[in-house]
Amino acid sequence: MARQDFYIKKLLQDRARFADLYNAEIFHGKQILKAELLSPVSLESGIVITDRNGRRQTIQRRRDIAMKASLGACFIAACCEAQGEVHYGMPVRVLTYDALDYTEQLTDIQKEHRKKKDLAKSPEFLSGITRRDKLQPVLTLVLYCGKNSWDGPKSLSDMLDLSGPRECIPDLLAALPDYRINLVDIRNIKNLEHYKTGLQQVFGMLKYSTDKSKFYNYITLNHDQICQLDDDALTAVMGLLGENRRLMRLLAAPGREEEYTMCKAIDDLIADGKKEGELRMASLISILLKENRLDLIAQITGNESLRRQLFQHYHL
Repeated sequence: MARQDFYIKKLLQDRARFADLYNAEIFHGKQILKAELLSPVSLESGIVITDRNGRRQTIQRRRDIAMKASLGACFIAACCEAQGEVHYGMPVRVLTYDALDYTEQLTDIQKEHRKKKDLAKSPEFLSGITRRDKLQPVLTLVLYCGKNSWDGPKSLSDMLDLSGPRECIPDLLAALPDYRINLVDIRNIKNLEHYKTGLQQVFGMLKYSTDKSKFYNYITLNHDQICQLDDDALTAVMGLLGENRRLMRLLAAPGREEEYTMCKAIDDLIADGKKEGELRMASLISILLKENRLDLIAQITGNESLRRQLFQHYHL
């Protein structure tokens, strides 16, 4: 699944698509983050801890994608972790990333005050910062592109052993700090229309790729937009579709002319879908005729839900 992670990271290195992801998932389609106001930041974060014996230990982590985003007069650290497989320790992993980022910010502020020697009050001197000092918010999205729905924990509390006496659990949960991850499960995105870049078509194809009927229907309805995707988006589609290898075979088939494009491959795929749909329909009608179910034959022509039920019932 490392290859899938690579495709996602490559896709989101584009600032317009990165802003689109945040606008769609955090700001519900409102165009808050502007691509031109995003700037890449270091993916490495870490701190050095000195124990009681004076020994130093380094804690380091590397993020997949990190940007500094301007929101008017303030800034946020906008980050994204790409996952091709479910990670059952993700809340702790994200918590560690974010905590390291906050610790680095705090350390930088403390260093600045030490240079200026402007901490006179006892609480300020002890903390190394003033009450007026603020940290930039750190926000991490977990973008999951696996073929199965995410069944891992979505918060720190999901990972805790709470098998103690039932009467104490509510009070314990109320007192325990929780940490929730911002999970984006591509195959379960509800509002694709919130996306304004090619991410809408890339995520749409992934969302429906495990259901042939829905997949063919989606690429038919979005034919023009899919054909206009840039090279990075098309490469990501090819790499992420996984079990749907038909596009790859079409593009790489021997004897294809050099100008054979994704657009032509999509056209061929749609044609295949229509042919497959016709064959399934013919098979279903044949079965119903053998069972003398003329009433159902009349109904399936205009009832898509009934057709799907019968296709499933007869394993077509």
